[in-house]
Amino acid sequence: METKINPEKITAIYGKSGVGKSSVLRMIAGLDQPDSGLVKLGDQLWFSSEDRVNLPVSERKIGFVFQDYSLFATMTVEQNMQYASKDGIIPQSIMEMVNALGLDGLLSSFPDELSGGQNQRAAVLRSLCQEPDVLLLDEPFSALDDDSIADLVAALKMAKSRYSTAILIVSHRKDVLLSMADEVIHLKEDGLFNQGLPSELLVRRF
Repeated sequence: METKINPEKITAIYGKSGVGKSSVLRMIAGLDQPDSGLVKLGDQLWFSSEDRVNLPVSERKIGFVFQDYSLFATMTVEQNMQYASKDGIIPQSIMEMVNALGLDGLLSSFPDELSGGQNQRAAVLRSLCQEPDVLLLDEPFSALDDDSIADLVAALKMAKSRYSTAILIVSHRKDVLLSMADEVIHLKEDGLFNQGLPSELLVRRF
């Protein structure tokens, strides 16, 4: 079986613990190697077991936000974003998002001075500084309160409206996914999956 991700939509991967949701993201990013099959972005082949193709991580235009936010602890928010930006210059479009999301007053702060929600938003913006073709988020809503989740959802929706970046999210939060995802891939314990609208898949008991 194969699935295709629409780059114009926010796609969520949902399923029980241990079915391999995070592993799917890691294989797309090139951090883990699949046993078989292929990974393609448009016409570009990233991995193929049959053709023995495995594009290095550095050559995949991927932004990856882990559960621990992935910000460098010894750098300020601004320095984190500069590090991810070409020639160290933060794109103007990203700075507009910084202001719109209320992070402009936190650019000189270090990660341990931020709340969980602020860290997550900063991590998303840092990933966007890389101008990725695909933005991968692994359980971005874990340990966040409702207000922080709302702010992060707003950031992701804003990113989706401004960039041609495909957004793929792993989360166990049905309620959040129902409010923001355009499509859902439900992974099952037998290795199979269903793909469809959140309103069709997330209201069922699995």
